[in-house]
Amino acid sequence: PVNLIYKTGQAQGFPINTPIRQQVEWLWQFQPEILLVYPNNLKGLLDAWKSDPSRQPRLKHVRTLGETVSAELRSMTQRQCGVPIEDNYSSQEVGTIAIQCPASGLYHVMAEALIVEVLGEDNKPCREGQAGRVVVTDLMNYANPLIRYDIVDYAIPGPPCPCGRTLPTLKTILGRERNLMRLPGGEKCWPLVGFHRFDEVAPIRQYQFIQHTLEDIEFKTVTRDELTPEQQVALIAIAQAALGPSFQIRITQSRTSLNNATNGKFEEFVCRIR
Repeated sequence: PVNLIYKTGQAQGFPINTPIRQQVEWLWQFQPEILLVYPNNLKGLLDAWKSDPSRQPRLKHVRTLGETVSAELRSMTQRQCGVPIEDNYSSQEVGTIAIQCPASGLYHVMAEALIVEVLGEDNKPCREGQAGRVVVTDLMNYANPLIRYDIVDYAIPGPPCPCGRTLPTLKTILGRERNLMRLPGGEKCWPLVGFHRFDEVAPIRQYQFIQHTLEDIEFKTVTRDELTPEQQVALIAIAQAALGPSFQIRITQSRTSLNNATNGKFEEFVCRIR
């Protein structure tokens, strides 16, 4: 749609669960100037490009979304691609929450459309520099209002931005993390788990996938009531259709919330293969 206002170039998209090696080939053939990518997927690309620099396109912009961006990843991207990461903090429920400022690196909150609060364990607003959980109120969703919605992310409020924009800021997005999945052949790819269909079977309050081996994946669930054998079979079928038939998926159940990592972030998919 931007082409209706400005002259734009071609765009290429491909499924996020495409193996990294195939992504490298397609990107080399297309030669993009702008790359929009998940941080963990970017890490896989950087590792591949480091081992074969001749297959790396010349990028002018690297834009990330959907995951936490570490300082290490920023450094790697700047070193290998010669450009900084431009991060977009968003969620599937409310869209863009904050955009990284090109002048300061702080994140400008989209206060025209959202009320974004960072709350401590006492449910009181965090001070500048104090980490807390992100709670969002969507001002534009009239069909299905979200009021003080806890998106299970963590962030640190920031100071007024020196760029002059008066939007509230976040200093750091701690967020959630997701590891890349390892395929039985050794390739890595972004894990699609079919979560949007879980509610067709049972009200899943929280979930986490842990890959223990190239074939074994543990599907951890948090539900109010114990899952029936039929529900377990149906959930495994959904996950297996998304992840692939080569994995053995087993469900473990819990009544309490799954613990965050020691850094406060929650990992929806954890790969323990080293």
